[in-house]
Amino acid sequence: MHDLVIIGAGPGGIALAAEARAAGIDSSQILLLEKADHHNAAIRQLYPDQKLTTANYKGFDAKCEGLLCINDMSKPETLAFFDKVINDYKINIEYGAEVLRMERIDEPNGARFRINTSKGVFDSKVLGVAIGIFGRPNRPKEYSFPPSLRQRLLFDITSVQIRNENVLVVGGGDTAAEYVQYLHEAGNRVTLSYRQAEFVRLTDQNRAALLAREQRNEVEILRSTNILRIEDDNGRPRVVFREDAVAPRTFERVIYALGGTTPINFLRTLGITFNDAGPIFDKAGATNVPGLYLLGDLAVGRKGGSIITAFNSAVRAMKRICARDLACHPIPAERG
Repeated sequence: MHDLVIIGAGPGGIALAAEARAAGIDSSQILLLEKADHHNAAIRQLYPDQKLTTANYKGFDAKCEGLLCINDMSKPETLAFFDKVINDYKINIEYGAEVLRMERIDEPNGARFRINTSKGVFDSKVLGVAIGIFGRPNRPKEYSFPPSLRQRLLFDITSVQIRNENVLVVGGGDTAAEYVQYLHEAGNRVTLSYRQAEFVRLTDQNRAALLAREQRNEVEILRSTNILRIEDDNGRPRVVFREDAVAPRTFERVIYALGGTTPINFLRTLGITFNDAGPIFDKAGATNVPGLYLLGDLAVGRKGGSIITAFNSAVRAMKRICARDLACHPIPAERG
């Protein structure tokens, strides 16, 4: 069990871990979970090497309030900066950890949250969510969804508990493979539909695990299949495939793993209060759920923020965490 688990190894998540270390929280009690294979996946993906990473992006004129501060830098310089922070503050990051489900718990040891991931299950007293807002789930463009099936056609498995159901997962990447594994272990009958004949985007570990489950007849894989349309079959999705060799089939749910993220569903499952503008939180990123904090872009708004606003959100969150949630013993730390 950890004192602090942080979801997302971007500027906000890394800054919160650094602030926690400076507040005297032992390194072994802090864990960052990152679904990518490296930190700051958005910077790596969205910025060309020659483009400056702007500290006050989108006009957010912010002054650094805590340990970390950064000037306008090239992409390689920015990534090197974060490499140094991770090393200097001995920050533990579990890469390739896709969050499959989060739930609130009440354990005698003080744990409030349980995070189910592709790398295992982690309990924590405090949870920081710094997963960004720019991602949206990718939707199929070839057909539309019947409005009556809105609750049956999902883009992640965090929205509802799925147990003992007949489920179709659509996709061929690591997220799809991890969804298949998690859903099978939860007692569901799982079918995977993938448009290609061979899995070309899976890690070796996920490929081996998926194919082993298929060989044991634990899951069914429909290769080289494409969905033509989805119909309402008495409140359940009836999937019609383009391929004549695959007969139409009815499932309890269809789950799409086509890329993108949907952080709103993660937050709703934990009981965060929402209004028309989104999740409700205060200046420290604290929500109505004790011990649950929003960081980075989530704490700025739908337009997103800058690296410095992400750093500052971590500073404010950590001050509140020390006041309310954890016993902190600040230690001297150099400004990064």
